[in-house]
Amino acid sequence: MVNVVNRHRDQAIETEFELEDKQFEGPVEAAEVKRSRYQVGEQLRFHDSEGGLAPGKGGRRKLRYSFPAHSYTMLKAKLA
Repeated sequence: MVNVVNRHRDQAIETEFELEDKQFEGPVEAAEVKRSRYQVGEQLRFHDSEGGLAPGKGGRRKLRYSFPAHSYTMLKAKLA
C-alpha cells in the first residue's frame, strides 16, 4: 500500500514505481480524495507502457500513476 499527498494547487505529479525483486500481481486499486471529493473502488489494470502499469523486464515491475493536483491517493497492490 502506498499513500501519497500532492499538495500542489494546480499540477498533477506523474510518478513511476519500479520493483527490484517482486512484480505487481492483478489489478491495482486506487482511492482518491480530490478537493473535498472522495472516489473509491477505481481499479487500475495492467497496461502497456502508455498507461498506468507498464510491464518491465521479466514481468510487471513498474507502476506509473499521475497523482491529481491537491489530492490524497491510496494505491493498493498485491506483489508476487
